Amino acid sequence: MAGVRLELGNPANYASPAEYIEKHLAPLATELHRMLNEVLDPGSSSLEECSMDMRPRSVETRAFSTIDTLLKSHPKAVLFQGQDYFGLPMQTLRTKQLKVQFSATVYTKSPGCVEFRLMSDTGDIISGSRLETSSLTPVTLCCLLPFQDAEGCIRPKSKLYVVQGRRLSDTGVPVCRRLSLSFVYI
Repeated sequence: MAGVRLELGNPANYASPAEYIEKHLAPLATELHRMLNEVLDPGSSSLEECSMDMRPRSVETRAFSTIDTLLKSHPKAVLFQGQDYFGLPMQTLRTKQLKVQFSATVYTKSPGCVEFRLMSDTGDIISGSRLETSSLTPVTLCCLLPFQDAEGCIRPKSKLYVVQGRRLSDTGVPVCRRLSLSFVYI
């Protein structure tokens, strides 16, 4: 990445300063933080690096072959270090509200409406994690998720979370390019 250009949305398009921060600035800062982490330490905030590793389809000869086959085929997932919560300064936890932000760059491969949700690797569906789009080009969508040691929540321990998708119309193919989970303070 040679550079990053940030374009801030117009605050007048939001009902309140709090909504502008929660729905625009916080997701933007989180995505910028994730991108910076990936540049400095690839694979640190997601499992994307190994999910993109590719090899030639045929490796039986010494001839050059096009690299066109994924090395491993596994679910689009993110490993979230929820136990980092216990290392956060108590003063910060008293003055700020801690949330977990789910960000995903998603689109539909053919016209139609599609939906995505987050699920733990043990099959626990995360409450409030549904994202919907009909965009044919990648868009980054975000939502805030519950954080506690209970069913349907992001848990305060190291855990793998997988994204699922489905179509909401007769056509549409859900595609997830990347996803991340991170703590945000509001």
